[in-house]
Amino acid sequence: MKALLLRLIILLSFTCISAQNLVKNASFENYRYCPDDISRFDKNVDHWTVLLGTTDYMNACSRTVGFQNHNGKQTARSGKGYAGLYVFSKNDYREYIGGTLSEKLVKDKKYVLTFYVSLADYATLAIKDFSVLFTNSKLGYKDFTSNRNHTLVTPKSVSKINGILYNFYDQPEPIFYKSKQIWMQVYIPFTAKGYETHFIIGSFVSNTRTKKLRLTTDTKQKQFSYYYVDDVSVELKDSNLKINAEESLPKEVRAVPTLEQNKVYSFRNVLFEFDKAVLLAESQIELNALSEFLLQNNKLRIEIYGHTDAVGTKAHNLELSKARAKAVTDYLALKIQDKNRIKWFGYGSTKPIANNTTENGRTKNRRVEFKLIED
Repeated sequence: MKALLLRLIILLSFTCISAQNLVKNASFENYRYCPDDISRFDKNVDHWTVLLGTTDYMNACSRTVGFQNHNGKQTARSGKGYAGLYVFSKNDYREYIGGTLSEKLVKDKKYVLTFYVSLADYATLAIKDFSVLFTNSKLGYKDFTSNRNHTLVTPKSVSKINGILYNFYDQPEPIFYKSKQIWMQVYIPFTAKGYETHFIIGSFVSNTRTKKLRLTTDTKQKQFSYYYVDDVSVELKDSNLKINAEESLPKEVRAVPTLEQNKVYSFRNVLFEFDKAVLLAESQIELNALSEFLLQNNKLRIEIYGHTDAVGTKAHNLELSKARAKAVTDYLALKIQDKNRIKWFGYGSTKPIANNTTENGRTKNRRVEFKLIED
């Protein structure tokens, strides 16, 4: 009986080990500072690095680079953080993410690398050329300085690095990853060489060799492919495991920003119909995030400030700024169910932050701001 119990314990232990994800910080949740701009992946996300490009980091903690970002919007597949990278762009421009394993892989053991991708809203091309490069040490910018004018990494460029053991692995049955709504799984099985401690994910082929699918008929549009990446895994697997062509809806995560008191912020994506105070649908993401912050910090009050450019009469601009500030106030009040915590003001065109003689300046002046105040 004791022998049977011991055998059962050993079997269960092996099962747990075989299902263990060996990737450190696999879903990019651990970071050093909340990103305030794009290209904040390198030296920010724990246990990850980039090569020559400027890989992006999105996290719900940020108002500026949260689930809505420069290439569209997407909710993290899990948690609040995910990466964003170019896998096809002009002049073979590429971006990569480099991960760290918690232990060296065992020679001749069969593993599988999986990660999830979602094509960005504004991308015009879908690709199928995702691959992985495994190495015996971490690679970074310094290893490619002789080739820094070209961000594309190839077997030839890696072979020139002294002391590096490496191997590239491709997908056995690649598909075009063209979904912009859901997360699709990339699956790469391989047999370990026994030196692997680090890996790099991306596309390692030139534009001419890339298998691509055009998603727009407008030939004048910039041709590029940009993907979000989340939930990376390297696990010991049975060789007979079938490919899982899973497509996954992102989990419901509320994007709660980090905000300071008594600091004036400008909404970045709170938009209105032309010359009206009617909120556009895309305004909901940022307003919902602010509402959630107010619900979690119920001792804070908020003031809303409406502003316009200098086009039109002063009287009209003043009324329009008041109406837009009130529209934002009404939306927030409905969400937090407490209109007494919100005050609103309209200033028309009296407080510009840019030159009203240029279109870019007028765009900056047409804004709604807010400030948090503690009772």
